[in-house]
Amino acid sequence: MRFVVIFANYLIWHYGRAIADLTHIYGNLIRFTFNFFSLTILLRSYFSPWRRMGESYPERSMEITAYLSVFTVNMIMRCVGIFMRTIIIIIGLMATILVIVSYPLILLTWLILPLLVVFFFLVGLGLLIR
Repeated sequence: MRFVVIFANYLIWHYGRAIADLTHIYGNLIRFTFNFFSLTILLRSYFSPWRRMGESYPERSMEITAYLSVFTVNMIMRCVGIFMRTIIIIIGLMATILVIVSYPLILLTWLILPLLVVFFFLVGLGLLIR
C-alpha cells in the first residue's frame, strides 16, 4: 500500500512540479545561450574594429599618405570586425534556435519516461515468463 502512495506522489511531482521546473530551467538555458555569445553586445559594436585593433592618426603631420595608410588599416580592421562578428552572431543564433527547438523533444521525452519504465518492466517480465 505504501508503494502506491509513493508512486502516486511521484507521478504528481513528475507531471506537475517537475514540468514547471523544467520549463523554468529551460528558459534560463535559452538566456544563457543568448548571453554566452553576447549577441546584443556584438550587434551594438558591429562596426567597431576587431579587438580594438587599429592605428592612430599621426599628430601634426601633413602627409596625406600617412593619413591614407592609417585610414586603410583602420577600415581593414573594421571589415575584419564585421566579418568575425557576423560569423559569431550566426553561430550564436543557430545555437539559440537549436536550444529553443529542442525543448518540445525534451518535454515529450520527460512525459513519456514513466510509461517507458512500466513498458520495459512488463517486457522484462514477459521475457522471464518465456
